[in-house]
Amino acid sequence: MTEELQDKLHAIEVTQAFQDDTLEALQKTVAEQHQEIQTLKTQLRLLSEYLKTLRDESIKDPGQESPPPHY
Repeated sequence: MTEELQDKLHAIEVTQAFQDDTLEALQKTVAEQHQEIQTLKTQLRLLSEYLKTLRDESIKDPGQESPPPHY
């Protein structure tokens, strides 16, 4: 193999190594973000359920509310 071909092959191998590292880092980032999104979805669901219970317990229909003190 000529030196020029060896240099080109080496450049390709180096590029592939960098691409492999980048791909691995991206996969790790996507996995972390997926886990964080799942956690946030769970928290949002729990918060939504909590707010629904508060609304059911403390918020009355306008017809059920007593008039304000200034009436």
